[in-house]
Amino acid sequence: MGRLEEQDFDDKRLARRNRRKRSQLFAFIILAVVLVLIVTGIGVSVHFIRKAVTDRQVQSEKAQEAASEEASQNFVIETPAEPTPEELEMSENDVMNEIVNGVISEMTLEDKVAGLFFVNPEQFTGVATVVKAGSSTQEALSKYAVGGMLYSAKNLKSKDQTMEMLKTTVEMSKYPLFMATTEEGQQNSSVTASIGGIEAVDVNSSDAAYIMGSNIASALFLYGFNFDIAPKLDVTENGYYGTDTDVAKDLTAAMARGLEESGITACLHDFPLSADTTSGTATNDISSDDLITVIYDIYNNAFANGEAKAVMMSNVSLPQVIGDNTPASLSEKIITEDLRGTLGFDGVVLTGPMNERAITESYSSDQAAVAAIKAGADMIYIPEDFEVAYQGLLSAVQSGEISEERINESLARIFRIKYAARAEQIAEN
Repeated sequence: MGRLEEQDFDDKRLARRNRRKRSQLFAFIILAVVLVLIVTGIGVSVHFIRKAVTDRQVQSEKAQEAASEEASQNFVIETPAEPTPEELEMSENDVMNEIVNGVISEMTLEDKVAGLFFVNPEQFTGVATVVKAGSSTQEALSKYAVGGMLYSAKNLKSKDQTMEMLKTTVEMSKYPLFMATTEEGQQNSSVTASIGGIEAVDVNSSDAAYIMGSNIASALFLYGFNFDIAPKLDVTENGYYGTDTDVAKDLTAAMARGLEESGITACLHDFPLSADTTSGTATNDISSDDLITVIYDIYNNAFANGEAKAVMMSNVSLPQVIGDNTPASLSEKIITEDLRGTLGFDGVVLTGPMNERAITESYSSDQAAVAAIKAGADMIYIPEDFEVAYQGLLSAVQSGEISEERINESLARIFRIKYAARAEQIAEN
């Protein structure tokens, strides 16, 4: 290649290089302009967004101020009215219903049925004489969640022993127990005849009867009892109050009130009439009219103001009232029609002792238990054979002979006593 040709080639190459540089420079300029536009656009957008948010906040605050001003002009503070006694009572009842229904809803059918039994520790554990709560008591309570335990003088050896036995028994139970005895301040009463500790009073007036009830309750409460099968309403020559029905009416109600107000559930007995039913059937030919006008008036006086929360039936037969020799404990006429209906009693009804000959000579343990619940009783008291009675009642419920709702009704009455203190405490708080 000549020198001219070579020079021409170099010039062309230089021109191409210069064109590339100009193209690159132009591209850089375009890119810079685009970036500037993008950044500017973002800045403008942020500005408008912030402005829109600010404007909305301002409008919202103005609206709230306007609403607040309007509300302040129309709003009037009202002092709530004091609740009426009826509303306060309803509140406590609501608490009670919630507690009772909650407990019952969680119970098995087996526990529900067992809860209707009142037993003594010997028949319950198989021990000859129970003076402490040991493994036998724990095993029995784990299997059968009974509702009540009855302790007599032979179970009570000392104050400390009694307190420990009752306390331990209560701690072993799934549910609250009626811890009961029979104490009226007389020499043959269970506590007076064994460990004592009850200040005696000559019961010759309503005031004295009230003091006697309070003294009994103070001692029983200290030992761990919460249920006293007393006072006994026996209007006979050998009875505690004699044959004067007016005296019996006043003293019975006063003693029951003394027990209740000092923390012990009073269980009047024997409804409607006392009789010696330990050795066989005992009948009383009183008429229905005399029963209502004389005897029922005495009980009604004790029920009127809630002096007694429980009643134990008698096993007496009243053919002129019932129409046959059915024991009162198993009579729908006496329990449901008269006690519940005529007298309006809605507390807990215990049968008379189901191990008495007036019952056992005509009824097996299971027959008596089923008949008592059908008649309207809430608790089976001292059945001749507890396990037979329990299985018989359980089978009757399982078969539909007795409804589970009927069992629940009795449990509700029982638990309303057992959980009364807790319901009152919750309602007060």
